[in-house]
Amino acid sequence: MLRVRYYYYLLYLNFVVCIIEFTPKLIYSRRYTSSLSSSLISLIATCLLIMLLEKHMKPFPGQSIAQIMNGTLTHFFQKSLFFCCLVLSYGAGLIFLISYTQIIHRFICPDISFGLLFGVFLFFTVFVSLLDPKSTLFMLEIIVLFQIPVIVIMILLFLLDANIQVDFLVEASSYLLHWPSYQMIAAGAFLFSGYMNRLVFNEHLESSKPMKLLTIVFTVGLLLLLAYYFIPIGYFGLAGIGNDNDIWFTTTNSIRLPHFFIERFLVIFLIMQLGVSLMFVIICWHTSLQFLKQANLFNGGKLKWFWVSFLLVMSFVLWLYMNDSTVRNSLSWLLNIKLLFDIVLVFTIVRCARKRKAVV
Repeated sequence: MLRVRYYYYLLYLNFVVCIIEFTPKLIYSRRYTSSLSSSLISLIATCLLIMLLEKHMKPFPGQSIAQIMNGTLTHFFQKSLFFCCLVLSYGAGLIFLISYTQIIHRFICPDISFGLLFGVFLFFTVFVSLLDPKSTLFMLEIIVLFQIPVIVIMILLFLLDANIQVDFLVEASSYLLHWPSYQMIAAGAFLFSGYMNRLVFNEHLESSKPMKLLTIVFTVGLLLLLAYYFIPIGYFGLAGIGNDNDIWFTTTNSIRLPHFFIERFLVIFLIMQLGVSLMFVIICWHTSLQFLKQANLFNGGKLKWFWVSFLLVMSFVLWLYMNDSTVRNSLSWLLNIKLLFDIVLVFTIVRCARKRKAVV
């Protein structure tokens, strides 16, 4: 069994990858109304769901999600849940893969064909997602440990930067008391939804202490959320961030490292985010394949390579029909559905735990 720190890595990865694209644009779209209040509510709601899930996962140490549900749910209902999990995980991975390929093509490799870049990343992420769960978590640890110092340095540079306009931050804070909206809560909840990976990796992770986990997640989550929301506003103001589709890349381009051999922080940020983004896609698609395995549809041989081929072909086909507008709309729908589905899954685990306790 692996230590609980790998669970923290999964939570951290999900938050950090959302910096790159889409969720900032979505959250800032209602910066004058419900964004800030909804983001804080999503943090509180997610912490409660995490505590509820961890408390009721304790009776199932080292068990897979299928073993947990056996005896409580019918096989048809189990497979229906696994299929929904598969689709949501696959969709999230594909959307972010397309998104970050666009960013790499725009900022780093404009002379290379977008299709070629997407194909290279697609084959890499699909075949790496075939690794066993422990190897995947070990790779995640390496990526996260390299990336954490970048976020810490970015926050410190922001706090020490004389170009930050405090008036912009005060203005943004004044909208805290506006009524929240479900769409913004769903977008904020996605930042912290890495806790659902517990269902996939539970066989390999130690149980956590719910109150200790809650304290760490809330404290670190609040710090990252405030940095995530206020750093771009500190540089450009509420009016300045409205028309920028890549606000975080513009922001990091404004941060300088005068005493470092690379002056522009954007270069370091792009390199680190490349690893984090690909790791996120790998986790998403590894999760999808694990749900196929739990449904006894990924047991090796021809069936395994059928699903791998299907994943590759489907990704290429969907990529051909997805432009910027389609991708953004797809993500918005995915976030709205995912929050409700996560709540359903958590309460399904609660029901399984209570039935197990009643039987014992």
